[in-house]
Formats: sequence, C-alpha cells, structure tokens
Amino acid sequence: MKKLFFSMLLLLPAGVFAQNEVQPAGYKLLWFIGILVALPIVYYFIQKFFFKGTSQKGKPVSVSRSKLEINLLKDRKYRPTVLTLRVENRSKKDIDLEAPVLSFRKLWSKRKFKLKGINRYEIYPLFLEAGKTHELRIDLSVFYDHDRKLKRFFWAKIQLQDTKGKSYSSSFITLRKSLFS
Repeated sequence: MKKLFFSMLLLLPAGVFAQNEVQPAGYKLLWFIGILVALPIVYYFIQKFFFKGTSQKGKPVSVSRSKLEINLLKDRKYRPTVLTLRVENRSKKDIDLEAPVLSFRKLWSKRKFKLKGINRYEIYPLFLEAGKTHELRIDLSVFYDHDRKLKRFFWAKIQLQDTKGKSYSSSFITLRKSLFS
C-alpha cells in the first residue's frame, strides 16, 4: 500500500508537466476577481446574522473587562439636547480621573472639547472611589452656540484618562441620521 502511494506521488508531477498549454487560462483571473468581490459580502452577512451585537431587549451588548464603565446617554434618538455621562468604578481601587474630552465626529473631520466642570466650577481631576458612580449632564446647546457647524456632525463620544495615563472611552452615539446610521 505504501509503495502504491509513493509511486502515485512520483507520477503526479510528471502528469502536471505533460500538459501542453499554450495560452494562459483567462478564466482564472475572473474567478480570482469574483472571489475578491464575494468575500466582503459573505463577511457582512456572517456578521449580521450569526454574531448579533445586541441583546434581546435591543440594547447593545458590551463585554467589558475594564475596571471603569463609561456610558454616554442621550435624551432623544436624533438631535439630542442633553447628553449624560455616567462613569462607574467597578474595581476595588480608587481612581483619579482627568477631565473628559467630548469628541464630535463627521465622516472625515473631528472636533474635541475638554469638559472642565459645571457652572464655572472646575471639578476635574475627579477622585472616584471604588463602587461609586459619577454622573455629568452635558448641555449641547453650549457647544452649538460656540460653533454652528457642530449641528452637522453625526456622532459623539467621550474619552477619559486616569492620572496614571490609562485611556477609557465610551462608544459612539448617533446625534443625527447619516448614510451609515
């Protein structure tokens, strides 16, 4: 049995070289292009139907291993007037937080604003004890009065850093409809 297998292995290359093919196979290039076009489409459908990113209640599922949970909530689905930043320390240690950065995003442009405090009082850096929650209401009309072009931005997100330099961020929320939302 082994002799038959080894003799087949020796004859296989001879069979490949015995072909007299004058022209290259033109269909191989079309098959290659077809596969390249089909791969992103198949990937999209696999992600959409097999790996759903929401729970049964429709809220996004977040698998978080970090010790700090950051949520950015809005009061309306589109064109919110107030955003609520909720930071929860789920670790066993206390954390010092630097001032959060509110980031507005369009397709190719970003604007970032550092949030220093409330009503002209600076509250950052903030000492957040273990198991405690910090909540900050952000009125967007202040930002829209500062720059009218911000109403055209589609997404917003909060980025935080602790005093040791570790970065945390919330997920993007939709401020208005776009081609992708």
